[in-house]
Amino acid sequence: MKNGTFVIGLAGGGCIAHTHARVFQSIPGVKVLAVAEPVEARRKEFTEKYGIERAVDDYSKLLDMEELDAIVISLPNSLHAPAAIDAMKAGKHVLVEKPMALNAEHAQKMVEVQKETGKTLMVTLQGRYGTGIQLAHKYAEEHLGQIYYGRCAFMRRSGIPGWGSWFTRKDMAGGGPCADIGVHALDRCLYLMGYPKPVSVAASTYAMFGPDGRGKGDWGYPEPDGYFDVEDLASAFIRFENGATVILEASWASHWPNRYWVEVLGTEGGIICSDNIKIYTDRLEAPINITIEPEKDNGSLNMSKHFIECCKTGRTPDTSAWHGLVLNKIFDAVYQSAANNGKQVEIDW
Repeated sequence: MKNGTFVIGLAGGGCIAHTHARVFQSIPGVKVLAVAEPVEARRKEFTEKYGIERAVDDYSKLLDMEELDAIVISLPNSLHAPAAIDAMKAGKHVLVEKPMALNAEHAQKMVEVQKETGKTLMVTLQGRYGTGIQLAHKYAEEHLGQIYYGRCAFMRRSGIPGWGSWFTRKDMAGGGPCADIGVHALDRCLYLMGYPKPVSVAASTYAMFGPDGRGKGDWGYPEPDGYFDVEDLASAFIRFENGATVILEASWASHWPNRYWVEVLGTEGGIICSDNIKIYTDRLEAPINITIEPEKDNGSLNMSKHFIECCKTGRTPDTSAWHGLVLNKIFDAVYQSAANNGKQVEIDW
C-alpha cells in the first residue's frame, strides 16, 4: 500500500466483477487499478465504465503488478484455487468468489498456502455481513441455548445463470445451485449454529429444467452452443459432530416461488431469518413471538470494508478460508451421495 491507497486488481470481468468494481470504488482510500478478462469486449466495457487504467487478457498478468495489494477473483470455479494460490505466492491478498474452490481438495491447498504465506484469504459470502444476520447471530449465541437443528434454502423459480457457460458445466463449476447459491443459505445457517464440524451427508439432486433449456435466468453470459450437466435442484441432510443436523434445499429452476431463508432451533428458542427476523421463545412460562425489522444496509459494502481491514491488520476474516473449506467438503459429499442414490457419505477430515 503506497501513499495510503489500497490498490486492487480484478481477476475476471463477468457480472459479479461489476459489483466488486462499484463497491470498492465507493470506499475512500481504495483504487481499482486493473482488470484481467479474456473477452475483449468485456475488458473494454470495464475500462470505459469504471475508468480502470489497465486491462489485460489473463489473470497471471496481474501477479507482476507491484502496485496491487490484493486481487479479487471472479473467475470460473475451476480457476479459483490456481488463481488464489498464484496470487498469495506473489504477495497479494485474496478475496475469492464463492464457492471457494471447485472441490475440497483444491480448497485444502488454498488453506495450506494461506498459512504458508500469511496473506489474507477471504470468501465472498456477502449475506453474512448484513445487519439482520449479525443481530440474529448475537441473539443465537446469547439466548438460544443448545442449537440442534437447522433448515435453510435458496430457491429460484427461473434463475439458471449463463445457460451453456461455465456456470452449467460440472468440470468448471463443480455443481449447480447447491454450490452456487445454496452456499449462501448454508453459510448463514452454520454461522448461526456456531459453524459445527460436518461428519456426513445424504443428498439427492435433480436436473428437470436445465437439460431442456428451460428455467433460464438473466444472470451471466449464456452460450447457446454450450451444455448443461449439473443439477437444477438439490436437497441434502447434513449431520454434524455435535449431534446437530441441517436440511439444505437449493434450486435454480422449480415450480415454486423465489425464496431464501434460514431457520435454527435451540433448546431455549428458535430463529427464522428471511426478509426480517422472527424469534420464538418463552417468557414467564408462556410462548412469545418477536419480529425484528433490521436496518437495511449493503452487505457487499460491509464485506469489502471488512476485507480491507483484514488485509491491513492481519485479522482472520469472518468468512474465512476455513469456512470455505467446510462448505466445499459438504458440497463434495452432496454430489457424491446424489451420484450413489442418496447413500450417506462420511466426510473425511
